[in-house]
Amino acid sequence: MVAGPLPPPASRRDSPRTDAEPLAFTRTEFLAGTARAWGATTLLLVLAWAVLTGGFSLVVGTVVIVLASLPAVVIGSPGAYALGRLLRRSPRVGAHLFAFTAYGALVGVVTTAIALRAFTGDSGDGWVGSIAFLVNVPLSAIGLAGAWFITMRRALRLDAAGFGEVAPTPDADAAAEDALDERYRVIDPGRRRPQRPRG
Repeated sequence: MVAGPLPPPASRRDSPRTDAEPLAFTRTEFLAGTARAWGATTLLLVLAWAVLTGGFSLVVGTVVIVLASLPAVVIGSPGAYALGRLLRRSPRVGAHLFAFTAYGALVGVVTTAIALRAFTGDSGDGWVGSIAFLVNVPLSAIGLAGAWFITMRRALRLDAAGFGEVAPTPDADAAAEDALDERYRVIDPGRRRPQRPRG
């Protein structure tokens, strides 16, 4: 009995990327990118504020940053999803990076303004607010754009690896004939052609 064609690898069967939508994404990929963006931006902000304060407010600053970053994910995720869907037909990575950098900066502005009002009562007009915006906005932009880039590269690498593992579909009849030829082959030394044994 000859086995049928091998199925493609299950891991990449559901890839949404096509020629028409080269940078489409799944819900799982979006959630992974969101987690990366949150983790990267939070880490960058914790490190930056630790350096700026000489480590003085490392614990308090970390708590404040984590508390402020969770609403940032809630505020920023729907827009990031919509932006990704809008750009999914564009293969230009630079355009995506520019868009997600700008969007990350916007999320940084909104989140910083809300955090300043909630934690310090400052509207952002004073020197504390100015420093907060100067630090938080660029790092939010870098964190979001970097997370998008890493997630995109990982998804494309997995696609390439998955497609590389797909075996060509064998012809069942040809495979059966080849198996019979191998089993009953008799080589004529003069002509070097396989012949089947008689009767």
